[in-house]
Amino acid sequence: MQPDDQGRFERWVTEHQPVVFRAAYLILRDRSGAEDVAQETFIRAFRSFERTDPGEAVRPWLYRIAVNTALNELRRRKREANAYLRAVGPDTTDPTAASETRSIVADAIDKLPDNLRVAVICRYFLDLSEQEMASVIGVRPGTVKSRLHLARKALAGNLEAVNS
Repeated sequence: MQPDDQGRFERWVTEHQPVVFRAAYLILRDRSGAEDVAQETFIRAFRSFERTDPGEAVRPWLYRIAVNTALNELRRRKREANAYLRAVGPDTTDPTAASETRSIVADAIDKLPDNLRVAVICRYFLDLSEQEMASVIGVRPGTVKSRLHLARKALAGNLEAVNS
């Protein structure tokens, strides 16, 4: 790595680390896990750094790595939790300390399938454009619109079920 490259990579980390962490946190809802995912994101980016173009937009690429890494971690956790539940039964503790409204909305988002939940997080929590979302998620812009529509519809149903 050349000295100019090292400076460019350090600027990437400085500029994008807070948002990469935020994306991971919104998916995992766990600070420690999000820190690990953010670190893993930049390790993976570093490994591929030499193949990047200095003029290329890095944000969507980093987000894609972060989202995919967080989703993989979430799937791993779900597998472990399911194995635990099968072994000992459901856990009745409530780790949520947020307000009731935030908790209800978070639960409604958590009930969405992974692909719809990621679309909601990217659009409404990370404020990505549809084009950026398409790049991050790895789908066409029309698919982004479709997923957002389905996610909003499912969220409305999830929230309505809570109110009835």
